[in-house]
Amino acid sequence: MSLSYCAIDFETANSFRGSPCAVGLARVVDGRLVETHRRLMRPPEGYDDFDAFNVLLHGITGKMVAHEPRFGDILPEIIEFGDGLPFVAHNAAFDMGVIREACGASEIAWPQLSYACTLVLSRLTWKLLSYSLPWVAAAAGVQLDHHHEPEADALAAGSIMVAIAREHGADCLEGLLSTTGVRLGALTPGEWFGCHRASFQHFIPVAKEDANPNNPLYGRNIVFTGELSSMTRETARQVVASVGAQPQHDVNKRTNILVMGYQNAAVLRPGECLSGKARRVEELRAAGQSIEVMCEADFLQNLKA
Repeated sequence: MSLSYCAIDFETANSFRGSPCAVGLARVVDGRLVETHRRLMRPPEGYDDFDAFNVLLHGITGKMVAHEPRFGDILPEIIEFGDGLPFVAHNAAFDMGVIREACGASEIAWPQLSYACTLVLSRLTWKLLSYSLPWVAAAAGVQLDHHHEPEADALAAGSIMVAIAREHGADCLEGLLSTTGVRLGALTPGEWFGCHRASFQHFIPVAKEDANPNNPLYGRNIVFTGELSSMTRETARQVVASVGAQPQHDVNKRTNILVMGYQNAAVLRPGECLSGKARRVEELRAAGQSIEVMCEADFLQNLKA
């Protein structure tokens, strides 16, 4: 594996991650930039409203993308530009989340790809006050004149990766990951796992088989969204597993319950679910799947039942 990859950056139309309106790409081969690409697109149907805040950030409006193909038509073009290389993004969790959520909203399968995150790697490289893209670009000696312009952000992420490799004395992506103890993230049509330090266990506990079957949560598949006030997300997963429920990372066709943290408690009304997971629940419910959405207080009451 050489220092070759395709840097990527999405901009979204609104607060839903699955609403991409533009993508920037920068292909780097053997540590050298060989090509960049910028593409406007319409977000998936039903998720193509443009929020004023997002427009203020990136300057892209609904009128500018009105005649562009939708995300589902652009995705093959993005994958083809990557040319089979790993993708790289600054805060790749966001950009890969865009792909997952937009695929779900478009009713198409997730693509197969691997990816690395310059946010994860920059935290292992420099001691900074902030690890936002402008701060990391400055630390790496990378010029970033137009933050939130997708091609500029992708180019910055690609250049930052070169600088990170140089800091660690690595001449290939494989060597850099080995030195820092970071593993590539991966996305396949059936599952995904993130890019983070190999020693970090993003652990999903298994439901306790001999739990009390009379508990209302027993045998249910549960996803959490938002921040819980009573416990951490990790503790919540352990607790539901202990009563015989199976915690999940993301909403899918096996999900029975979505628990919403306190900052989302005010949006438990039809049509007002703001998180990507909640929107996915609405889609699956519309398709006939039975999923219950509950606030944290109701979740805690069910735990004690």
